[in-house]
Amino acid sequence: MEQLSPVSIQYYRTLPRRRLAAGLVIRDGNGCVLAVKPNYKDGWLLPGGTVDPGEAPRKAARREGREELGLDVEPGALLLIAHSAFPDPIGDGLSFLYDGGSLPEGAHVTLQEEELTEWRFVGPDEFETYFGDHGALHIQAALTGLAEARTLELEDGVEVL
Repeated sequence: MEQLSPVSIQYYRTLPRRRLAAGLVIRDGNGCVLAVKPNYKDGWLLPGGTVDPGEAPRKAARREGREELGLDVEPGALLLIAHSAFPDPIGDGLSFLYDGGSLPEGAHVTLQEEELTEWRFVGPDEFETYFGDHGALHIQAALTGLAEARTLELEDGVEVL
């Protein structure tokens, strides 16, 4: 990358910042998805997390799979890109959900004890209970993307066509 002038640096500092998150949609043989329970907030999440500065979302999803589950899951197809605008202090962010495939028979999940307390497979009829309305919408959209072999794009929960 070329050297930036002080004027350019000042300009870039005025631009908005967004949070990026990346996750894995890992399934069992019955179409349920793997969910993890964080110890730092209510509810359940897909394995994944914040994309670090300079890190690509796909690499972040793989890293988070290793850190959170003790599994080296190579992310497959990008299933969902979702923009969500929340009021302060959350702000807006982008989520990238990747196909994490099926958990191999006999795979051993080792939870990241600093952040997670448990894991389980959750069926579609339980998505809202575990993930809330917003999370359930994203997971269902990702599964639609998987079934239709395409990437879905959502803006605040509404599919962009």
